[in-house]
Amino acid sequence: MLRRLLFLLVVLFFLSGCAQKQPIESDGLGPEDYDYSITHDELIRYYRIHIPASYEGDATPLVIYVHGGAGNKRSAYVDGMDKMSDKHGFILAAPEGTGEVKLGELRGNWNGGRWETGECCETTDDVGFISAMIDDIRGKFNIDERKVYATGISNGGLMTNRLGCELADKIAAIAPVAPAAIMSDCFPSRPMPVFDVHGSADPANPADGSEPSGIFGEGGLLHMPYKRMSPYQVVDSWKKINNCSDAVVEGYVNGGAECRIFNDCSGDAEVVLCMVEGMGHTYPCGSQYLPASLVGSVSHDISFNQIWEFFLNHPMPEE
Repeated sequence: MLRRLLFLLVVLFFLSGCAQKQPIESDGLGPEDYDYSITHDELIRYYRIHIPASYEGDATPLVIYVHGGAGNKRSAYVDGMDKMSDKHGFILAAPEGTGEVKLGELRGNWNGGRWETGECCETTDDVGFISAMIDDIRGKFNIDERKVYATGISNGGLMTNRLGCELADKIAAIAPVAPAAIMSDCFPSRPMPVFDVHGSADPANPADGSEPSGIFGEGGLLHMPYKRMSPYQVVDSWKKINNCSDAVVEGYVNGGAECRIFNDCSGDAEVVLCMVEGMGHTYPCGSQYLPASLVGSVSHDISFNQIWEFFLNHPMPEE
């Protein structure tokens, strides 16, 4: 009975995206929400675009929001990314993973790759899909080729890391939130700027790398059968990839949020770790999609504003 109740709570969270204005099919000529589909690897794949009111056809940054496990293209709106798009003037893309449809809503996941102690999830060519999606958006809107960025939470954070590893020719910088790991075979074509955010009270991917608890633990509703890396291990991996030294400087500090910057790296590709005291398995300043007793609390000490500032400081290097 309890598991059924928790499942219904998760489904209601994703259905809450229905409160948003319904997108329309369009050629994508002006500010609005649009739904599109493309065929990749013999699968029909879907994504949603939010065009800010400030868009007038000039070259505009693109931010890709990669939803978490059991999410879908509505999740970006639940976490308020459409409002961030309007505030900062970037185009928002919300691709959709693959998975089962429950009560009319997709419960999508991403193929985030393999690492030493695990792998997750599905076997689809999600990197190829998102690459094709970027090309499709380029054909519909005027995007700034040097300012294409990706962020995502949980399984979406894991996928964001994989995009940084394999799509460095198209994505300028990434901001994974609460990723479980980073794939072992990560060889980006250039150093990748990374802004990693993790909560100290995350029950799904604990900050100390221990086993998850509650609904994320063994026998729990959202249990995943793999061993996580701690955020420190993930950041250490990116430091090695970017050839960073251990020199560290203080970055953004506010309340429980404390960011450390490793900026002595190849190609000026900074690696930032933001640990947020008391934050759970949630997106910074995002939605409290389930009770804090289950997933931990949302933190308002850090938000997408800090991620956006990092993105703007790290456009794609000029050739």
